[in-house]
Order: sequence, then C-alpha cells, then structure tokens
Amino acid sequence: MRPARCRAPPVMSTESAPRRVALVLARFSAAAATPPAIDPDAFATACLADAYEVLADLVDVGSGIAGPPEVEELLWPGAARFPVDIGVRDLADRLTGEYDELVIIPADAPDLPGLVLAKLFKVLHRVDLAVAPERGGPAAVALGLALPLAPWIPDEGLDLDRLRYPALAALAPSRSRVALAPDWHRLRTPADLRRLDPGLEGWEETRALLAGTALGA
Repeated sequence: MRPARCRAPPVMSTESAPRRVALVLARFSAAAATPPAIDPDAFATACLADAYEVLADLVDVGSGIAGPPEVEELLWPGAARFPVDIGVRDLADRLTGEYDELVIIPADAPDLPGLVLAKLFKVLHRVDLAVAPERGGPAAVALGLALPLAPWIPDEGLDLDRLRYPALAALAPSRSRVALAPDWHRLRTPADLRRLDPGLEGWEETRALLAGTALGA
C-alpha cells in the first residue's frame, strides 16, 4: 500500500477563474500492454497511478479517478472517486454546477505531459469540446469538455476509444465550438512500451515496475 498523502486540495487563485477538474478513467486500462514476467494487474495499477499523478500536479485543478474502491489509496486528500463504470455524460452532469471545465484521460497514458492537459484547459472557455488525439492510434488520449455539456455532442464523442475529431468537428454547430490539442501515445499493446521516454520526468510507478526488464534497463 502506498504511504498516506499530505497534500491540500487545490485552491483557485481568483474568484473569476474557471473551476476546473481532471479525472482518470480506470476502465481504459493498460493491462493489455503488460510485458512478459509482469503481473497485468500490477502494471495496470502502476500506469493508473502515474496517470493520476499528472492530474494531481496540475495547478488550480481538482483531480480524481473513476475507478473501483481500491483506487482510494492512490488519491490525494480532497480528490474525488467515481464508480469505474460511470458514463462520461453522467459524470459531466454530476460535476456541472461544481465545475466549469472537465478533462478526462485514460489510465493507459502514464507519461502524458501536463502540457497537453494545459492546452485543453486553455481553450475550454471558448469551445464546447477539445480533443488531444492518440498518437499512432485511432481515437483520443484526452478529452476536454465545457460544463454543462453541449447538447450537440453525441455519445461516441465522449468515448476515448471511439471519438474521431473530424467527425465531431463536422457535427458541431460551428468549427469554432471544437478545438484540437497536441497528440500523445497510449499503451494498448506491449509494442507501445517503446514509446515511453526514460528521459521524460514522471511515470515513476511504471518506470519502477519496468526496471527489471529489458525495457527498463
């Protein structure tokens, strides 16, 4: 079990600043990318922990995980936990009124740079939806939503594995209601592990788990 955290919840810097929150969806697990000789559950948990740490380090942004009860030990004090199977539309409805902007990421992006998320938050004051595409993949590595959720956004536009930015842009009332952020990779297969950059800060839990393998040598 990880040691208890002693971090205070984020405090907004000004009253006029947008109320922001970022969540990891644990159901988008990295288990399928587990290399040989490592337990898939342990690998998925390490990636989830690292993905969450990216969010927890954001300034003036609330954070949390939509995951099973056992993820409680990963959370900083004041962070939120939602059921693992909650839909993004339901999640947005629950958070509306408490927050103005929501960003979600999958648990299979342990080394996602905070800069990608900052780019999403930067545009959400003027768009309904912002997407960071999956590098080398078909869908998204992060999704930003203005709250309350715009009624034109379809359910497939809320699924990190199914949404396609060009299709969403075509559905939007105007192109000014959507935005594109920098792309990043996800860990879907063992071959994707080569995308992890040892020189990049962060992803400490995943890095430690891979330390005894050829990948981490």
